[in-house]
Amino acid sequence: MRPTYRIIGEGVRIAYTALLANKLRTLLTLLGNIVGIMSVIAVVSLLGGIDQYIREEITSEGTTSFVIERVNILADITDWERLMEKLQHNPILTREDADALRESLTLASYVSAVASVPLPVSAFGKSAEFDIRGRDAWYTYVKNLPIHSGRHLSAVEDRENAQVAVIGWDVYEALIAPRDAIGRTIRVGNRHFKVVGVGARQDRSLGSSQDRFVIVPLGAFRKLAGPNESVNIIVAAADIRQMEDAVEEARVAMRIRHGLGPRDEDDFGISTSEQLLELWQSISRGVMAALVALVSVSLLVGGIVLMNTMLVSVTERTREIGVRKAVGAPRGAIVWQFLVESAALSVFGGILGMGLGFAIAATVSAVSVLPYVVNAAIVLIALIFTIIIGLIFGTYPALKAARLDPVEALRAE
Repeated sequence: MRPTYRIIGEGVRIAYTALLANKLRTLLTLLGNIVGIMSVIAVVSLLGGIDQYIREEITSEGTTSFVIERVNILADITDWERLMEKLQHNPILTREDADALRESLTLASYVSAVASVPLPVSAFGKSAEFDIRGRDAWYTYVKNLPIHSGRHLSAVEDRENAQVAVIGWDVYEALIAPRDAIGRTIRVGNRHFKVVGVGARQDRSLGSSQDRFVIVPLGAFRKLAGPNESVNIIVAAADIRQMEDAVEEARVAMRIRHGLGPRDEDDFGISTSEQLLELWQSISRGVMAALVALVSVSLLVGGIVLMNTMLVSVTERTREIGVRKAVGAPRGAIVWQFLVESAALSVFGGILGMGLGFAIAATVSAVSVLPYVVNAAIVLIALIFTIIIGLIFGTYPALKAARLDPVEALRAE
């Protein structure tokens, strides 16, 4: 009996010969596998890249920090009515809330109040809309912001609500360059601010620039946005191992400050990096589930087409099968031969699909902000899956070939 590797090699050779002999039929046969595997590889590569990118971005923001805000949109994003009710009834958070937490929290290293609103900014006859950020003196402790020239806001400027600003690199290039920005005056809304610092150029985040900002003292910000603009309170836990305790301590402190009873629901929200990761994971799982359903239909169609092609091949090679059985080939050898051919055809389609999938992912990544990754495990799984498809849908034609009567098969023309 011939070694298994020779039978497999012969099956692959025969399948390859059939591919060249019937190019159009081959293309139609492999199209289902190509489209299905191509879709899986392209989308999984892009989703994997985005997942890795988002995790890195969240980690860079600090896993020991959490945000107290008027409404936790991440928690209520799936319940529109509940979200609207909270937006109507929850009180605004103020700088005084942040100051009270700073005095009372024992598990926090820093507490900072932040707020932002888009407003027009003008200088030297140029104008554009940028993100105006109100910050207190603690903002450099909770988020690292590199400075290109000048300095950050001082505690004195924060306390006195000085009309000074730290601008992002995009603001500098759009309104002031090539002049030196330090000491220049810009107009934000209807007020003038002196530039004391210029932020260094930062990497883009999800395709958006992180340099389109103007940072001003929180008191000066309230004069621009109005007293009813709610702040977010960023709390940095002193020890990551006590993160949950720090969140609970902040929740209790806020409930006491807002005079809530034991049965009253929180009138504020607390969001953490874990919640953002969970939201992203739920989205990615939904996308993957939809992808599996879509690709399953495509692969099912491709498998059916493959089975029909193998049935045609059995019909065309009836006499050859009869000769093999007449000289003593057992049924198992016939079944194995056709299964190998079917799996080889499926793998050919899978390899083409994987190549096209990675090419599509790379092209999308090159022309957009979406990153992608090449996952060796996915490649291996896709290859194994194509072999399984070939074996499953090649079983019936193989059995039909093995059951042919050698006498009747030899009579076939």
